[in-house]
Amino acid sequence: MNLDQLNPDQRLHGALHDASQRFGPHSGDLVARAAARGRRLRLVRRAQLGAAAFVAAGVCVTGGVAFSGRPASVPAPAAPPTATAAPAPTQTQTQAPTRAPSASPPLGGPRSGPISAQLAAFLPPGKITRTNSNGTFVDGRITKPDTPNTGAGGGFTYDDGKGASVIQVDLGDHTRTEGSGCPPTSPGHCAETLPDGTKVWVDAGAIIGGGKRLTVIALRPDGRQVQVEEFNVASIVPSAGNATPAPTRPDLPLTVDQLRGIALSPHWNP
Repeated sequence: MNLDQLNPDQRLHGALHDASQRFGPHSGDLVARAAARGRRLRLVRRAQLGAAAFVAAGVCVTGGVAFSGRPASVPAPAAPPTATAAPAPTQTQTQAPTRAPSASPPLGGPRSGPISAQLAAFLPPGKITRTNSNGTFVDGRITKPDTPNTGAGGGFTYDDGKGASVIQVDLGDHTRTEGSGCPPTSPGHCAETLPDGTKVWVDAGAIIGGGKRLTVIALRPDGRQVQVEEFNVASIVPSAGNATPAPTRPDLPLTVDQLRGIALSPHWNP
């Protein structure tokens, strides 16, 4: 029958029937073959997933993190070397500086000859001029001059390179009556009693004309008195017309300790 002579429904049915006839009869093992193919595909897929998981796990472990998500066991970094602190310097407590005690009194030179020469033996090097001596001092014995009211002593003009000055010593055997302490009218005139009973007076003052004077007197328990003085002038003897000598240097040449050393020296002992 010619398909063109059929109605549309009949033509569709006939076309479907012809198409199914071209594929031949239905195979009985179609389902079995489909199932086997599915199993093969699943095995291949499983193997591919396993390989991918193995590679991912290796990468994760190499990166320092386990595949499980927990931190991998990584060796702890070595601690940096600790610098040994230098020991702190030991602080020693020091006392505040105090005034150094005076040195032992000097011995001086020979206990004979002009008193001015015996006084000069105590001084630092310098130029000595205008020497004068009254009386004698020999081996501890004082001899006064015949001039009334004149004691034994000596002096000179001394220049240490910084200007002329006058230095003199007076010796005597008598008792001094001044008490210890500082009289209100003379703050620099003080008495100090040493362990052996010797009294020491120190008096600093000015002289007419603007000069300076420093006096140290030592009175020993046996009555021996030694008085040492210095002036920052070239002479303590008034010149013609009673003119007072002017200062020749700003300061005195000897310190208080040096003057005390001369007055307390055993050189002048009886």
